[in-house]
Amino acid sequence: TAPVHGSPAQPVKLSGCPTNMFSVITKKPIIECAHKVLHLTEDMEYEFRVMAVNDAGVGTPSNISMPIKAAEPKDIPCAPSVVCVSDSTNTSISLEWTKPADDGGMEILGYIIEMVKGEETEWKRVNEELVAETNYIVTGLQTGAEYKFRVAAVNHVGRGEDKEIPEPAQAVDRLTPPQVDIDATFKQTHIVKAGGSVCLGIHFRGKPIPTATWVKEEGELGAMSEVTTTDGYSSLTIENCSRTDTGKYTVNLENASGSKAITFVVKVMDTPGPPQTVAFKEVSRDSTVVLGWLKPEHDGGSRIQHYVIEAKAKGTDKWMVVGNTKNLTYVVEKLNKGDEYDFRVKAKNESGYSTPKETLAPVLVKEPHIEPAADLSEIANQLVTCRSNSTFTIDVPISGRPAPKVTWKLEEMRLKSSDRVSIKVTKDRTTVNSRGASEPKELVAAVTVQEQRGKR
Repeated sequence: TAPVHGSPAQPVKLSGCPTNMFSVITKKPIIECAHKVLHLTEDMEYEFRVMAVNDAGVGTPSNISMPIKAAEPKDIPCAPSVVCVSDSTNTSISLEWTKPADDGGMEILGYIIEMVKGEETEWKRVNEELVAETNYIVTGLQTGAEYKFRVAAVNHVGRGEDKEIPEPAQAVDRLTPPQVDIDATFKQTHIVKAGGSVCLGIHFRGKPIPTATWVKEEGELGAMSEVTTTDGYSSLTIENCSRTDTGKYTVNLENASGSKAITFVVKVMDTPGPPQTVAFKEVSRDSTVVLGWLKPEHDGGSRIQHYVIEAKAKGTDKWMVVGNTKNLTYVVEKLNKGDEYDFRVKAKNESGYSTPKETLAPVLVKEPHIEPAADLSEIANQLVTCRSNSTFTIDVPISGRPAPKVTWKLEEMRLKSSDRVSIKVTKDRTTVNSRGASEPKELVAAVTVQEQRGKR
């Protein structure tokens, strides 16, 4: 950018060129008092001058600027941002540092490491050749002695500024507890299809080198499991995974300085187990069969989506799908009365269908026989009391298959619906309503007699 001196209200023209070869480089006058010149040839020197322009024409050029080379500024690099001790032994100290924030406009050729021992004041160079990396192990040190270190970067201009470690470091064996190195590829939950393989791996470090032990929660490692461990890496590989391999796996890292555990979760996607205890809950001549069952012992690693019910008539080998449901019961309809059927149920998840679970024996589609019964428990002491000439109602739950025939009697006389008596019967209840009762004792006696006769 070439500074322009003069009235800001006057447009100017800027000319520049390699030394002694001036040419106009702005086609239009410039109103501002500064301008950035682009598209110059690298490493070539340029001189600039400025001329003001008004309505009368172009003025006298300014003084010529000092020659300026079109190149990046060159300087020695600044000091590395951070220098630290990453490790040590009885005879060595490991150093790490970061590149300088400013390389001086030139490529960093390498680094110089210097040290001073204990209370000494003279810095001595450690490396004869420049170190290209940003780490270095200083060897041949005295056990237990303290050392200071500093690092400087070097470019084509020369050696840059030094950066010293924050505090002296001692040449001793470091004891560090196990640590886990986690990168972007690390994951603790692994999902694999049945028959596939999975590898659980962990990078670790510590002093002394930790031992690695793999265990499975609530079980032992399967026969298809293989553990491989090196000085800084351990893995557990499971081949031909089955649903029994689903679970939590923990690697325990341990050394004299401490321990650390990392837990992985493995989910094997498989078909679910078969439904449990498929049984008949009810049979009738018009529908069915009502089937019931329990959930599978395992869902195969994903939720049960629904159940499929199949039926097979006696004397055939063909299973037919008769329905599906998300519930644990199902009413199979439109069966032939008098025929025998076998039934089976399959569970389905994201991976497919389970093996079917059959009923223990075939069932004959017919009306079941259930002994008639009446429930008098709602009538305290089987006694109904009401005022003379008032209305009373007796409501009794009933059961039985086929539907039982209901008869009401007053002592030995059969009751029928009339102006005073109303009798209603449904499939599960019977009700008698009497208006204007005049002799309540007769009703009490009637209930007692019925109970004594063993009827309901």
